[in-house]
Amino acid sequence: MTPSARYVMVLLATTGLILGLILGLNLLLGERALGGPKVTRLASEWQQQSKGVTYAPPITAARRFKALRLADRMPGISAMAFGSSTAWGITADAMPEGYGFYNFGVTGNSLANIIGEIEYFLVQYPDRLKLLVVPMEWAIGSVYDRSPPPTMNLAPNAVLAEAEQSVVSMSRKIQDALSYPKVANLLLALRSLFQAPEPLAGARSLFFGVAGDTYQCADGSLARDFDVVNRGQCAGFRYDGSWSFGGEKRLTVARAAALSRAAAAHSSKFSHALCITGGEPNPEYLRRLMKVAQALSQSGAKALFILPPLVPGMEREMAADEMNRSCLARTKQVLQTWSQEVNVTII
Repeated sequence: MTPSARYVMVLLATTGLILGLILGLNLLLGERALGGPKVTRLASEWQQQSKGVTYAPPITAARRFKALRLADRMPGISAMAFGSSTAWGITADAMPEGYGFYNFGVTGNSLANIIGEIEYFLVQYPDRLKLLVVPMEWAIGSVYDRSPPPTMNLAPNAVLAEAEQSVVSMSRKIQDALSYPKVANLLLALRSLFQAPEPLAGARSLFFGVAGDTYQCADGSLARDFDVVNRGQCAGFRYDGSWSFGGEKRLTVARAAALSRAAAAHSSKFSHALCITGGEPNPEYLRRLMKVAQALSQSGAKALFILPPLVPGMEREMAADEMNRSCLARTKQVLQTWSQEVNVTII
């Protein structure tokens, strides 16, 4: 074998070894990141006991975790917020005195799903809920969607059975394990392990344990990480269901302006969603929400509807464009007329 051929063989073998190691470790982390019924249940039980910050992976399936949390807390809950991550900042402190509050907002939640969630809880707990905060989600386009609201079963046994049925193919797992975000996350995790006081114990916990150890956040809250990402950052849902925003950078004025301009561009998915119906909200959604408001009113409760922007300044940038401005004006006109007819408040 020539020196050149030997060099190529060594290079290929080394590359294969590194890729194999990355693949193996990320497959282990991938199994952990999928969560499942056991992890969801353990994370919920830990938070019920500690009142700390956590969530059950994957974050995209947060509804399962929150359904378990609410089942534990419902005897004392009289106010709820729904929505997507745009509503995660709503906390118990924002509620009137005497209201037990839980934020049921989950990642990427559509208005169709929000309606399904509300209808389920009103059937299950008709006399307990006194105040609902409901985002209309114009900024992410779900108020214009035409998907029908689903019939939901958010009982603990049902959501855990749903988690059991989640299956990912091996080819998809391999593709995900070798993706740039997962490789970058692995390198960050390995660096943290090497810097930890007990690297071996940390490695066992990360790759084979159910969760990391309990630790304390900067504000004194307890936290525990059941996911394999964002470890040690106090990232998760608080006891009231709001998000901790641990480890996340505050959005600067310049960054918010740049994101708003990008969202207002005609090529963006946000502009497309806004004007695909000419700014006309789905009338079926409004009809179902009217029934929700009427049911609450009959029991002495009420609903507060909000129009959260995706980022500060997004509405202003949308209104700077003639077509977007026309669509947004139509949305506001329809919602204002609807709110007056139903006798509800939209802010």
